[in-house]
This record gives sequence, structure tokens and C-alpha cells, in this order.
Amino acid sequence: MHRTTAGARFGPVRLIERDSDFAVVFAADTTRWAVLVQPGGDSPKASVILGVPNPRVGFGRSFRASYLERLNVHQSGDPSVGREPPEFGWMALAGIAAEGVSQFEVRSSIDTDTGGVGADDGVVFAVLRARWREKLHVAVTLASGETVQIHHPSLRPPN
Repeated sequence: MHRTTAGARFGPVRLIERDSDFAVVFAADTTRWAVLVQPGGDSPKASVILGVPNPRVGFGRSFRASYLERLNVHQSGDPSVGREPPEFGWMALAGIAAEGVSQFEVRSSIDTDTGGVGADDGVVFAVLRARWREKLHVAVTLASGETVQIHHPSLRPPN
């Protein structure tokens, strides 16, 4: 992490590579966000695909109803020449995990992203490729080893 002239911390915390595209997850004292970078000849194209506020110090993570709160899903992709939505795009999912959640898995029909949960703040941040407007599958693993499917209107219901 780097410090700005104002003293705030800022820096990359994760790199996700898929073919020639990649996404970088950045963290700062107040926000985390994913930046998608796509090759573009001499000038790569970068775009922010999702930002999520870090929870305040002391944010209660004792909830259990869904194991993920403040869930946010966003998709980014370039339209075709005819201005139709793309067939595939990048999806980012962010949320805050309940106490006792140690890992997450986010799946689309073509990609999977797994990772650990932020130890101090419980932030879950996944970035993966997906079909346009596809609903994702999300599961979390508890410290006990039990895997729990997450139910949310923006996600695909478990099979």
C-alpha cells in the first residue's frame, strides 16, 4: 500500500488475468474498486467496473441470513458495431461477508473466481468473465468447512 500526500493509503491488492484482458483490484482507506484493462494497440483501455465502500471500523458482521450483505453486481463490456450488447463481458461482485466466512466462490457459465475474505473488513471482491446479463452462482465456505449457497435477487438460484 502507498500513502498519498494527504496520508491516505492506496494500492493494488489483487490481479486477475483472463486471456489478454486483466482486472486490478485497488484498495484505499475508504473504497475498493476493480479496474478492467483491455489491450488497445498502443493505448490500453481502462475502465472502472465496480467500486465498493470499505465498511466502517466496527461494522457488525454478526448477520447470518444470507452470509453476504451489501451485495453489488456490475457488468462491463463493449457493444458490438451494431450497438448490440456484447456476447460476453466482465462481471464484478462485491459484498461484506458475515463472521465465520473464510472463502468465496463466484461462478458464471464460462469462468470462476475464488478467494479469501478480507480478514479485517470482511470484503469479498470477485471479478470474472460471463455471458452478457448472466446471473452468477455464489457460495461461501464457513470456517467449519461447510459450503453455503447465497440467495439474492441479482444471483442465480441454486440448482
